[in-house]
Amino acid sequence: MARSTDMDRLDADIELQNQTSRRNSFQLEELNNFAIDDDDADLVYHPNSHNRLNNVTGDLSGISFYHRIHHFLSLPKTRRKISIFGIILFIVWIVLLVTFAHSGAFQNGNKTVYPGQNSTSSESTDESALKDPQERIPMTLQDSRTGTFSVFSYDLEFVGIPGLSYEEDQGYYLHRSGSYHFLKKASDSEFNKKLYDKPEVEYNGRSYRFSLVSLNSDLNKALLVSEAEPQWRYSSYGVYWILDTDSGAITPVFEKDNKLPKISFAEFSPRGRYVIFVFENNIYLLDLKTREQTQITNDGSSSILNGKPDWVYEEEVLSSDRAISWCQDESHFSFIKFDDTDVPVHDLEFFRDSTYPVTEKLKYPKPGYNNPIVSVYVYSLKYKSTQEVSHDNSRLGSDYVVYQMAWSDGEKLLIKETDRTSRLVDIRVYDSENKKSTVVRSFDTKEYDGWYTNNGDIFVVPGGGYIDTVVYNHHDHLAYFRSAIDSEPKMITKGDWDVIDGVAGYNPTNKLLYFIGTAGNALERHIFSVKLDGEDLKNLTNTENVSTYRLSVSSGGQYGFVQYKGPALPTDKIIEMENFTEDKEEYAQSKNLNTASMVEEALKRYQVPSKEYKTVTLEDGTKIDVIEVKPFDFNPENKYPLLVSVYGGPGAQKLSSLFNYGFEEVLVSNLEIVVWYIDPRGTGGRGWKYKSFAKDKIGYWEPRDIVEATQRLIETTDYIDMDLTAIWGWSYGGFTTLKTLEYDSGTTFKYGMAVAPVTNWLLYDSIYTERYMGKPADNENYQSMSKISDVDKFKQVTRFLIMHGTADDNVHFQNTLQLLDAFDKKGVENYDMHVFPDSNHNINHNNANKIVYDKLFKWLEAAFEKKWVNF
Repeated sequence: MARSTDMDRLDADIELQNQTSRRNSFQLEELNNFAIDDDDADLVYHPNSHNRLNNVTGDLSGISFYHRIHHFLSLPKTRRKISIFGIILFIVWIVLLVTFAHSGAFQNGNKTVYPGQNSTSSESTDESALKDPQERIPMTLQDSRTGTFSVFSYDLEFVGIPGLSYEEDQGYYLHRSGSYHFLKKASDSEFNKKLYDKPEVEYNGRSYRFSLVSLNSDLNKALLVSEAEPQWRYSSYGVYWILDTDSGAITPVFEKDNKLPKISFAEFSPRGRYVIFVFENNIYLLDLKTREQTQITNDGSSSILNGKPDWVYEEEVLSSDRAISWCQDESHFSFIKFDDTDVPVHDLEFFRDSTYPVTEKLKYPKPGYNNPIVSVYVYSLKYKSTQEVSHDNSRLGSDYVVYQMAWSDGEKLLIKETDRTSRLVDIRVYDSENKKSTVVRSFDTKEYDGWYTNNGDIFVVPGGGYIDTVVYNHHDHLAYFRSAIDSEPKMITKGDWDVIDGVAGYNPTNKLLYFIGTAGNALERHIFSVKLDGEDLKNLTNTENVSTYRLSVSSGGQYGFVQYKGPALPTDKIIEMENFTEDKEEYAQSKNLNTASMVEEALKRYQVPSKEYKTVTLEDGTKIDVIEVKPFDFNPENKYPLLVSVYGGPGAQKLSSLFNYGFEEVLVSNLEIVVWYIDPRGTGGRGWKYKSFAKDKIGYWEPRDIVEATQRLIETTDYIDMDLTAIWGWSYGGFTTLKTLEYDSGTTFKYGMAVAPVTNWLLYDSIYTERYMGKPADNENYQSMSKISDVDKFKQVTRFLIMHGTADDNVHFQNTLQLLDAFDKKGVENYDMHVFPDSNHNINHNNANKIVYDKLFKWLEAAFEKKWVNF
């Protein structure tokens, strides 16, 4: 289940509602999360600091005034005459006192350093620049929707010939500004080539507005797309064009019967001589030098897909809309053929404005049912022939899964395959010269009590061999295989931490590679370098600070695009990798590359919540990571409603140190509640011993860890209102929410909100589910723990909300309908339901994305105002 709910996508679409404030008269301002480093005026996170300021000041003269009034009224001679008048005065005084307190007269004089401040600017730490807390306003849904709290990163992509030497590397990159693209290079800041004069082309009397897709390796031709129409998560259809960046001429990639039909995708070959594309599930090759067009396959249909993945492969295996891999010298390319003939069909209904619903038939395999049958083919450009890669005597079965393809050592193709449950793994090598394939490496994921899923692509090393991510001592690490046929690697990295997403860049001159690692903390993503032989491992970013970085490197390894993503305000810079530095002046000079400064100024106007990273130790010794979000004027003497935000999917993470002020933070600011993000056992970032708890037991540890962690946190704090506790999540998070309500039976959580939830894992797709649960016939836990079944327990919950789109291709609406039927059978009525016609998993059809967040906001506000009690 590719995660499609939280963080990047969903937090961008939320709206404000005016709310009743829950302020108290004594304000406490948060100082423990961030502090100023005097050396560089940077915002430094102190995750272990738990000290609080206690405000005990205030005007208490009202007490003696009350006694004087009381004494006066108690005199026998005056009691009858002025009792009514005195009571009125007393009431008026109380009203004035409360008003006085809420106006900020009792405000703490200490200033807070807010976590949204830019760590690169000394001005950001100037306390006098912060707006008076009483003048700040709550963060709103509308502000979040319009991007007020979002830092939009510089849109940069390195381009050019792959495998350049360090000295040849100029660091060419694409930069988008509005509707236009420019070619720049890191080696010359003055170089700036505009690729086209206007973002549209006239063809056969019609105007087409386009956007840029990619450049070829010689940087003189570009692929453009117009009329783009989305299909699934990654795939789309569109009209593709070729732009000559020197002459400005634009010609269509594919024309048929004097028309421009939409194709699935188009891409350049590695050296840019060819464009390969898919039309009606067949592969075509266009020679840009001769303009010759060749149709490579002829059997494409609704059930046979060449080079283009079907739904389940796009979503769960390749995370891409294409399944083609080129040899670097352009002599061959490989592709996967998907045979969906026997895959069962799920009917998606669209109601729209037609009299009868329109049904779209989606090939969608569910656990235990027929998977697509895949096969790998290699096409030789020299001989214009196609050869199927043999798969004789394989232990993986006929419904094996192909996760990766990569060409290494000249004309040898590496293919990474698993059985349908992603538990048995083979690395097959196909030799295009003798047309033979051999399994050169195998392993069983029982070795680390887990499963297989991609964690970074195979990286082909210039000069020979490749780097792959392997599990070493229960952690994901980089290993070097000296040739395509090697079975035993040289370990490049080791340790009690994880490599994330494989190799980020490589310097062939120094044989130095760059990667992102956790540094032993699941919330962190730091940049490291290491030699190919495993020597000289260095952290290039400060691992003492809780931080998240991203990195892309130019093809010769000379230049890098470094993105600092949080927890303070994000910023970017382009640097020479050999001179890598975290120098804050460099970051400050690159502030014009993003919107950080605008967000920094905006945050000074708002009641920005504070965030604190915590660890909770459960009774059995397991440590659970938590992020706590508290209101701007948090006071530990008060009682606050609690919302727990969850996802919980195997290997996924809800928690991170990314800069993020999204839906939950708006709730905290506007409703004055506390939010806890919790990652239970089975989630990612902490190695396989933690992750493998999810194996074969989806639905078991998530509710238990969330309930116990929540209870222990409540016990160690004294500011949660136990009558106002809620949990919510989307997709897998929706399942986790419902499973937790079922397990908890209203003891810890009184309210819940589940959006697009899985309710029975037999209804989800086969590859994702069987990866973690195995086949249904081999695992009784499908029925006993991985299904929402004990619905009677929901009667003990005060109230809960479920929302779902009827055209959800990912988590089918069937999940919610079956659960509702179970509720009806048992007489469960204490829930609310909102259905979004024709919306998919994102819930964004016809204004639905705005409404789903409005509904969540209003429903939770009503819950915390106890409107659902005795409803």
